Amino acid sequence: MCTSHPDRDEVCLDAFALLTVTPGELADEGVRRHVRDLHRLRAVLDAAIVEATGVLDGRMIWAGDAARSAGAWLAARVDAMPGAARHEVRLARDLRDAPVVAEAARTGRLGRVKVDALMEVRTPELIEVFAEQEAYLVEEVAALRADEARRFLQSWQQFARLAIDSVDPDGPPPGEAPRVAVNLAQTFQGRYVLDGEMDPEHGAIVRSVIDAEVDDMFRTGVFGPDDGLTPPERRGQALVQVLVRKGRVGIKNGEIRPSIEVIVDERTLLDIPIEDDADQQSRVCQTRDGTPIPVPTMQRLLCEAVLHRVLVNAKSEVLDLGLDVRLANRAQRRALAFLHRGCQFPGCSAPASWCEAHHIEPYDPSNKTGPTDLANLCLLCRFHHHRVHEGRFHLARGPNGTLQVHRPDGTPIDRCRPRRPTIKPTRPDRSRPTTP
Repeated sequence: MCTSHPDRDEVCLDAFALLTVTPGELADEGVRRHVRDLHRLRAVLDAAIVEATGVLDGRMIWAGDAARSAGAWLAARVDAMPGAARHEVRLARDLRDAPVVAEAARTGRLGRVKVDALMEVRTPELIEVFAEQEAYLVEEVAALRADEARRFLQSWQQFARLAIDSVDPDGPPPGEAPRVAVNLAQTFQGRYVLDGEMDPEHGAIVRSVIDAEVDDMFRTGVFGPDDGLTPPERRGQALVQVLVRKGRVGIKNGEIRPSIEVIVDERTLLDIPIEDDADQQSRVCQTRDGTPIPVPTMQRLLCEAVLHRVLVNAKSEVLDLGLDVRLANRAQRRALAFLHRGCQFPGCSAPASWCEAHHIEPYDPSNKTGPTDLANLCLLCRFHHHRVHEGRFHLARGPNGTLQVHRPDGTPIDRCRPRRPTIKPTRPDRSRPTTP
């Protein structure tokens, strides 16, 4: 039975229609639309559950059943682990003071993953700043992929803390987990369980070392496409090899593979203060995968860094090679990685290190078409590179510069949410007093 709600009457009717559909009877496009609609419905249902949980908690209805708390009441009556039940109650409480987020969740604009990410950056020292910029944050996050939304919010949190002078430039931000924490425990069967967490800097270093070892083990034939190993198993074996040998310098695309790659703009590199929002929009200080890092961390890493310039419309690096050269050079690959971060095929999340440069218009010097210029190049992971060449998917550059992809039958693939925000986080007013 569907109870009436002024904001949800249409959703209730949609829910009944969606749940009576037999997906196997739909055409391909119908299945695509049906899956998207079901996910939006799940977002609405998640929001309704949290809202109802808030009422259960606020009225202390759980006490009438002699439960210790609202979380304990939930854990005993629904399929939720105790920790998840407590999180549900905390989220309901937090959303009482975040009406814009709550409304976006109620209407299905924000899924549960994004709601959680928004609430995670609403730390005690940023409650007032979050309230001031809540509508802006919701608007930006709603348009992004879930993983990019989390990175965007991490950047905003960093800028917001700096704006209210709530962070020590020489130390980790308040309330964050330890920089590095690793636990190695032995089970009763004699096996070991390894788990831990790291900040962006150390995590990037460890991942790069392991990736370099996996690459080397593929080159030497230790690993192969038919070895029956899963990616986690390969990473595990590579980690053991690294520890046994005490480290290795890796090679990628003919260059030494760095332990960590940081992208920073020239003004930040020169430590020029941020002047206004327009200046803030142009600032970049992040690892290769887009994870923001504090400027002091970047400055420390520069002490032993090798610098490469990636310039837009630069004259000092050749980014356009015309028809004389077929393969993209290193400068072009670095520029593509900076501009697009990874595979540009819609919906793919493969990082730039997995990708190859592909000519959008096929390279054909005899007909003087398909130049090896940055505007005619895109990044494709190996899987999608094969799909384009052997699977007859067609790429084209749209009138606004976006990459358009068509299936073999000519129908376009819908644009997915972007890999990263088109607008960077707005820096809160630096003149704000410190939040007590």
